[in-house]
Amino acid sequence: MTSKIEGLNPPNATISTSTYAGMNGSYLNNAFIEKRNVVINFEMRGIDIEKRRHALYKVVRTSRYIKIYYRTPNIDVYTEGYVETCEINNFQQLINGQISIICPDIYWYDIRIQTAEYSPIKGAFHFPFPDSGKSFLIGVYNIHNTITIQNDGDEIGFTIIFSGTASNPILTNANTGEYIQISGDISDGDTVTITTKTGGKTVTLERNGVTENIINRLVSGSTWLTLREGENKFDFYGGKSLKVRLIHRNAYLGV
Repeated sequence: MTSKIEGLNPPNATISTSTYAGMNGSYLNNAFIEKRNVVINFEMRGIDIEKRRHALYKVVRTSRYIKIYYRTPNIDVYTEGYVETCEINNFQQLINGQISIICPDIYWYDIRIQTAEYSPIKGAFHFPFPDSGKSFLIGVYNIHNTITIQNDGDEIGFTIIFSGTASNPILTNANTGEYIQISGDISDGDTVTITTKTGGKTVTLERNGVTENIINRLVSGSTWLTLREGENKFDFYGGKSLKVRLIHRNAYLGV
């Protein structure tokens, strides 16, 4: 039975400052969040405690990867880390213990993935199939080169996927003007995947089942775009056949 959990709040920041020579005050050098430390305190009651203790050791192994889920009526999230310690007090009337987990990635992530897609033609066919003999839509041309995605968490990177036939595809934040662009052509069947998340920034091309790193094709001036809190609107260009897909998980510093 869990008795207490630490590490649900935003992690502590590391702040470096320097003093002015002969003056009051100081100035900021840098400030960052290094890691999250989740500490789970628990109690073991009932029968077969020893068997349950050994079963716990098989799941919670020190230095090994572990994934933690946390759910309330309003939020359902997870984080990932590595077990630092798993200690249990065996020689007490009430047996209790503590698990310490170090999470290099500081965020809690929503278990649900959010996507936004753009295709030159939007499907309009549906069932039941019309049988009146009148004409009906099976697709609609999309004439707006914009795509919108909602971020209900903290500002964070996301994944951009270009596919279809395109030349020098570019995605631009409609509010800030920041952009990310790939030089060269994309052929039908190719998939370009861009990940802008800190610690995992990548640009890859999948062609004929082979994936290669094409970060060298990033156009000078490109920015690793992020999703700000609220609605995020992007414009894109690269050709009439360009397809764009944005993939995102809400991320939270504290839950």
